[in-house]
Parts: sequence; structure tokens; C-alpha cells
Amino acid sequence: MNNKTTIRDVANKAGISVTTVSLILNGKGKRFSDMTKKRVHEAQKELDYYPDYYARGMVGQRTNSLGVVIPNIMNPFFASFALSIEQSAIPKGYFPQIFSVNGFKENIDFFIEQFASGTQKGLILSAPGASKEIVDKLSVHNNIPMVLTDQADLNTDDDRVLIDEESAGREIARYLLSLGHRRIAIIIPYKLTMNLVKRFTGYKEAFKEYGLTISDDLVFRTGFGPEGGVEATRKIIKSDATAIIAINDDIAIGVYKGLNLLGKVVPDDYSIVGFDDINMNKYLIPGLTTISQPIDQLGEKAVELLINRIVYPNCDKKIVTLKTKLKIGGSTKKLI
Repeated sequence: MNNKTTIRDVANKAGISVTTVSLILNGKGKRFSDMTKKRVHEAQKELDYYPDYYARGMVGQRTNSLGVVIPNIMNPFFASFALSIEQSAIPKGYFPQIFSVNGFKENIDFFIEQFASGTQKGLILSAPGASKEIVDKLSVHNNIPMVLTDQADLNTDDDRVLIDEESAGREIARYLLSLGHRRIAIIIPYKLTMNLVKRFTGYKEAFKEYGLTISDDLVFRTGFGPEGGVEATRKIIKSDATAIIAINDDIAIGVYKGLNLLGKVVPDDYSIVGFDDINMNKYLIPGLTTISQPIDQLGEKAVELLINRIVYPNCDKKIVTLKTKLKIGGSTKKLI
């Protein structure tokens, strides 16, 4: 049974004709009163209705635009990821539009309205909560092609491009343990996305290999970004930790600054590891030991899968898992 909301349901709810509702929702309702338009929009919102542009045969009116939803454009990893998508898509005749959530719920509502309006031919989703809401809404209203990646590792059957988070997390933690460190501080955000849960699981697996468990008193929760690293460092130096795992390089940069402000030296006082291998790392002294993600490949593969889905909408779903690499810098040393 198909319970999909239709424009007739909105018309019935508002007590207005289907023609009137259609004109108002398509921006052609200037001749109607504000009260009439308000009733239509209230009914639309209450019924969670978005026009199905695919069903209406308007696909041909879409531009070659691809929507790219990221958590925060200020995060260096996602800025590089967006750039890699542009570099891959534009030569193929597709033009990405970047939608940065930046933590605002109203942004997500705006994005969904934009995507439902038929502007984009497909979506690349890498923001966790936003991606779930977008998938849930648009899978009902519009059959728009989607590719999921990074933080948007949802329990759906959409195409996706990922890395093996558990394996990478295990490798970076294992490396610190191999240097003799046992009291290792771990900095994580207040809320773990699905990919970060897997990464943290990898850390725990490495500790288990050494007959250890991660100490609760050495897990420090903070906000994303360098400021979170600075904040966590003030607490870490009060512990007996000899090494620090930052959940990503952005936080690791803050750890560098926090330790410097407190008169500590890397790696003499603390060994530090990160995750991502963002471009800003080249300016760190000493160089950061980190897991290098293939950011360019992530963008390239996401575009490749999405265009394939646009051209061949009924092709089999694909999951591409890309390899990471341990990049050893001067931020770690053997514990004597």
C-alpha cells in the first residue's frame, strides 16, 4: 500500500482546490491572498509534502548541478573534500553546489526544500544527522540519486564511498602502543558519528591486542576543531598520560597549541597522533603522525558513483572502500 502524501491531500487539508495549491507551491500564486497562501504552506508543512518532480516528468529541466552536503565548510578535511569533488565533477560537465550544515537545523530544512525542488541531479552526503533527515525525506518524496560518504555512513542501501575506519583506528593506536606508551589520552567529540564509533572501536581493538583497556579517566570529550584540542590539553596535562590520540588532525592542531601554551614540548613531553592528513599539517613542527585519508580519491569516487547512478538509475548499488596509510612524523617517539 502506498501512503505517499499527494498534492490532493494538501488541497483537502487546506480546503482549497488542487489547482490553487499547485500554483502557490510553484511560486505562481501572487493573485491569491496571504491567508490562502498561509493555509497552503501550513498544510504542506503539517503533511510533510514536497512536490515529486521526477513523477511530474521535470527531470529534463534539472541543471547539471550536484548537491554536496558537508558538516562544516570550516573543517579543513571537508573543505578539501569539497574541492576534490569540484575537480572531479566539473570536467565531466557537472557543477557541485556546497551545502554546509554548520550545526543549524534550519539549514537542513532549507536544503531539503532546495533538493525537493528539482534543482540538483544528485546528492553527495557526508553530514551525519542532516544526511539521515535528507535521506528519510527525499526517499519518500523524490527519487533523487544519492551517494553517502564519511560521517553519513547510514544503514541504507545507497551507493557509498568509505574508508575502513576500524582498521585505520587500530593501526594508529597500535603504532603508539608499539612505542611503549600505555597511558594514552584520547580526545573525542561529545557525540560520536557512526564513522567515529568505528574508529574508536579500532583503538579499543589495538589496546586489547596488548592486554589493555582504554582508561575512562583518559578519555576527554570536547568540541570539534582546534579550540577543542586546546581545551582538552589543559585537562590532559593534569593526568599521567604520555601520549595523545586526537580523533582528527583539526583537534591535533589545537593540542599542539595547547601544549605550547603550557610550556610542553612535542614529542619530548607528549607523543601526538591525529587522523586525516589535512593540508595544514605541512606547517606543523614537528610533523604530525597521522592516518592519511585519500581525500582526492574520496571525492573522485563519490562523483563517479553518483554520475553512474544518474545515467543508469537501476544499476546495482556499490560500496567502495578506500585504503588509508599510516604517515609517521616527528610528533611521536619511543617511550624509554
